[in-house]
Amino acid sequence: MMATTTIAELRRDHEMIDILARRLSGLLESDASPVDLSNALDHLLNCVAEHLAREDTAIYALALSAKPGISRAKVDQVRDEFERLKAHWQDYLQFWTPAQIAADRAGFATASRALLPRLRNRVKLEESLLVASALQSEPSLQVRH
Repeated sequence: MMATTTIAELRRDHEMIDILARRLSGLLESDASPVDLSNALDHLLNCVAEHLAREDTAIYALALSAKPGISRAKVDQVRDEFERLKAHWQDYLQFWTPAQIAADRAGFATASRALLPRLRNRVKLEESLLVASALQSEPSLQVRH
């Protein structure tokens, strides 16, 4: 089955990911409890997971079709960097359970301060590709779900 995901939907996803990442970052700098940190992380991870289910393959097609075009080597480099980020994200999520956050809040804060800017930078990169695509192409993408 082919589902249509619009650029506007993907952009809303990016906005929500950025908001939730900034919210978690803000909580890290406060006296938020481990439960509050875990809840904020849970909201962020669910948002990212839903977004990736729709966008994961589409963003590379957009990059390759952008005018002026992006070289295949650059697209491959961006994809490789994203795959590393995804692996680090998965490791982070597996390690930082609610119990682990409660046991080592300072360690969670340090790990989060390292990873969240990378996630937000990725969203900015994807957003720039979507804006370029929106200015050049049709209002929707065909994305397989």
